[in-house]
Amino acid sequence: MFLNRLSNEQKELFLDLCIHASKSNNDFNDEQKQTIDQYCDEMHIDIRYEEKNDLPFIAGRLTEISSEQDLRMILLETAALLLSDNVYDSDEKKFFTALTDKLGLAKEQTDEVIGMINELTEVYSRINGFVFGE
Repeated sequence: MFLNRLSNEQKELFLDLCIHASKSNNDFNDEQKQTIDQYCDEMHIDIRYEEKNDLPFIAGRLTEISSEQDLRMILLETAALLLSDNVYDSDEKKFFTALTDKLGLAKEQTDEVIGMINELTEVYSRINGFVFGE
């Protein structure tokens, strides 16, 4: 949704972040890969499923080169990825909370962002029901 606004370096770092997020609960599944595919398409970068950088480097570099608005976009899109398989377990929650902290964003934003993504998912479900008569 917002990823095309990122710089090329931010896009590659975000992709690394997505891979780490997807592996955070040891279940890098097809739904997450499909979301990563969509993200790469939106960012106009090559699809990959192996990270190039470790998480401390990614978080540090993103905070160096990104505005707070960029970091909020990254947080929102990471939440959408974590929820793409309709599972948000304790390992993913721990990862997301730590990410919010590493990016220097308020802890309250973790629950707010997850709530917004859940609301958006519900709206999409209702729209699909309306369009397809479900």
